[in-house]
Amino acid sequence: MAELVLRIGYPKISVQDVAEHAGIGKGTVYKHWNSKEDIIDDVLVREFEHVHAQFLALLPGDRRIATLHGTSGVLYRLVMANPVLRAYNTRDGRVLGTHVAAQGKADALGISLVSVLARLPYLELLRDNGLLIEAVCSPEGQLSIEAVISGFVARAGHADDPEQTKASSRMMATVLRRAFEPVDPPQPADHDRMTEAMLSARPLRSATPMRATPTTGER
Repeated sequence: MAELVLRIGYPKISVQDVAEHAGIGKGTVYKHWNSKEDIIDDVLVREFEHVHAQFLALLPGDRRIATLHGTSGVLYRLVMANPVLRAYNTRDGRVLGTHVAAQGKADALGISLVSVLARLPYLELLRDNGLLIEAVCSPEGQLSIEAVISGFVARAGHADDPEQTKASSRMMATVLRRAFEPVDPPQPADHDRMTEAMLSARPLRSATPMRATPTTGER
């Protein structure tokens, strides 16, 4: 489905296109989704789950990722390398249409970079493991993190530019580290505890339940 969205663009996709792409009848499509909007929501959540799985797979190999700046930098690169999620975060109306682009602003699905990285349970987990200053776990702290991340997301634009993405992810990570993390560097044990907590609790994961989706061999 993600490939179909990118090839045709959400505004031009019909339920018949979805059925043909999945190799099923239109009636079967309506058994799983009530509307075209529901279909694109599932595509977006599925893509985020894929990126989240990629992120978790990286954690055991480099436990320094389990910090606010480490997680933010890695997740930024993964999301911007995913065309559908990039379109969602940058509100690309050509790919996702005005309805979905506007939803990206409000992020009803809870899967935008801003929503995920400023989520209070995640910030509290960082704080409890000595990886975040206390003041961040407040509405003002969350707003400050959101402002930093949204600025770099806005800078990204719709077109994929790997070099710009890499440079932006590094600068964003630097800003977050200097502004919100303790001055004293964390100990290896702090990284280990946070890594285990992220692998078990998965605080970045979307709380939006996915609907049953016909199997087509694709995300």
